[in-house]
Amino acid sequence: MKRINILYAGKQYSVSGRDVDDVKEEIRQAVASAEPTWMEVNVGEGKYKRADILLSPGVDVAVIGIDADD
Repeated sequence: MKRINILYAGKQYSVSGRDVDDVKEEIRQAVASAEPTWMEVNVGEGKYKRADILLSPGVDVAVIGIDADD
């Protein structure tokens, strides 16, 4: 996987250096938790610019794996 795009509340973020299934499991655990959880992501493409998104029930999140060939 080259990177993982995260669509969160209508905006696009990305994560790199991780496995899609691990990211999905982190989100699943966060949503199932009694406490909201922050997840570190990148804003935009190119130079890393950190953002933290708050994971909790009811927030729209999509995980899209991007292969190196795409």
